[in-house]
Formats: sequence, C-alpha cells, structure tokens
Amino acid sequence: MGSINDWLAEYQQRWGCDFFGVAMNAAPEDAPKEIRWLHVVGNNSEAYKNIRLQVGRGIAGMVWKTARMQLDEHIFDRPERLIEYPIARTEKLQTALAAPVMDQVEVQAVLMSGYRSAHQYTLDERQQLEQAAAELSQLLRK
Repeated sequence: MGSINDWLAEYQQRWGCDFFGVAMNAAPEDAPKEIRWLHVVGNNSEAYKNIRLQVGRGIAGMVWKTARMQLDEHIFDRPERLIEYPIARTEKLQTALAAPVMDQVEVQAVLMSGYRSAHQYTLDERQQLEQAAAELSQLLRK
C-alpha cells in the first residue's frame, strides 16, 4: 500500500500540515475492532505504531464511533486531551482535524491532519479534508 503513503505525502505537501495519517481496523474479522495508525507522513517517531484504540477512544475512535468529523484545537493546553488523544501526545499535535472514510454507510478508516502549532481550520480546509476522505475511500476499494 505504498500508494496510500504517496497519496498522503502529496496532500500533506499541498496543505502544509505537519502530520497526515490514516487509521484503520487492524483486528481479525472475528475480533473487536482495533484501530491503528497504519499510514502516516510527517511523523516525528515510530511511536504511533504502538497506538491501539477501541471504537470511541482517541480522536480516531471518536470519529469511527460517530462517523462525523472531529476537530480539536489547543490540545496541549488541556492535559485531559493529551490522555485521551495518544496520537496528539506522541506526535506533539496542537491541533487536529479527523474525518471518517466511508464505505457506503460504514466507517472503513479515519483520515486526520494535524499541526504542531496553533492552527484554525477554515471551512474550506474542513471541506477539503472531507473530499480527501471520499477520494481515499475509492483508493481503499482498489
């Protein structure tokens, strides 16, 4: 799936975000979902590989549970968010925006962009992330 990493790198460069990643279910079919960051660009370390989330936990888990976009800003100003969001803690993300990648009516992945400094996402940036999530859905079907 090197093409997904290339796709992520292209979007990261275009948008200028510090971190861009895809979280997906890595559990066997008969096991509970285990959401992991499988494809990332702009990472500071390999620590993201150790993050394992359940539906409803972490930024990716909340997006997976609600099938809705999740925005969080000033994460480092709120210690409880650092506990709840291991990806923000390990990658030192101050701001993160995550969108569900849908397959019909089911979430198949979570696409997230993040900044290590304060950043206010515009409506246009939110719409661009939603469009990128729809594009990624097509890539994942191939």
